[in-house]
Amino acid sequence: MGYSITWFAVPEAHAESFLRKLDLVDSGKTEEFPDSLISTASMDTGWRVLWYDKYECPFLDREQVLELSMSHDLLVCTVEEHCMDCAATLWQAGRRLWHLHHDGSSGAKGLEAEGELPGCFPAIRDEMEREQVAAGGDKAGVDMIFEIPMRVAQALTGFKHDQDSTQVVGGLFHVLTRTTPAAGAAPRRGFFRRFFGG
Repeated sequence: MGYSITWFAVPEAHAESFLRKLDLVDSGKTEEFPDSLISTASMDTGWRVLWYDKYECPFLDREQVLELSMSHDLLVCTVEEHCMDCAATLWQAGRRLWHLHHDGSSGAKGLEAEGELPGCFPAIRDEMEREQVAAGGDKAGVDMIFEIPMRVAQALTGFKHDQDSTQVVGGLFHVLTRTTPAAGAAPRRGFFRRFFGG
């Protein structure tokens, strides 16, 4: 079926404050891989991952991203495998520090890369581009360019949405619930792409 999700990462030192600001509390349930609507895990890389099992996250909007990133880094990742679209964006001090986006609707080509990209980016990009060429280029049945934003995010946090991670502290995700409902309707389709993609 393919993943259609959003996940976030913040430095562990700010994780509990981040969750409180989003009215998220621990339900007492755990799971080895994120399967619930909302869950979180600490990574041994010093990041905390927040998983939302839908592409559009209704309780973290533009204003909140800008506000929250004023006090700490905020990594936002979106994955829509049905159209091979994914993005990774790091927000810092209320601005978008860097952004990676791949829209695979027209095949395995095209990578939007902007800002002060992390040092791991060139090697990951080059490796995935080589693998794409080896598989048959644009005519291949795989899209390795799709992997680039997610592998950069993984290099920083230790987490990738479609892999088991040995870097999850204790090997468990903690299922979360919201203490208040999200205000208003869910974001319109494409909100995340427009906002997080610039």
